[in-house]
Amino acid sequence: MCYGLWGTRHGASALAGGSIGCIANLYMTLTALRPGGGAGLVLGRVLLGQFVKVALTVGMFIVVARTGKAAWPPLIATYVATLVVFWMVPALAGSRLPPRSRG
Repeated sequence: MCYGLWGTRHGASALAGGSIGCIANLYMTLTALRPGGGAGLVLGRVLLGQFVKVALTVGMFIVVARTGKAAWPPLIATYVATLVVFWMVPALAGSRLPPRSRG
């Protein structure tokens, strides 16, 4: 949409912002949902995954900033949109679970 409305620079920036959010959240999700281990091991994986997610996000934003070609409003907007989706999908799916599956 950004590409169609404002051109290549804004479209590429929107793609970069969405990609940063997706890559970092995908890493976190795959790390946290890996099967096996006790509670301590699982908690350690979640904490490590969160740390790496933040490091990946910061690193990718630095790479984009160093290019000097980013249009920041679409980049930030699409990054935030990925965060909203990653928070809302589980919250909305929880209401559809059978009663015995809820906490």
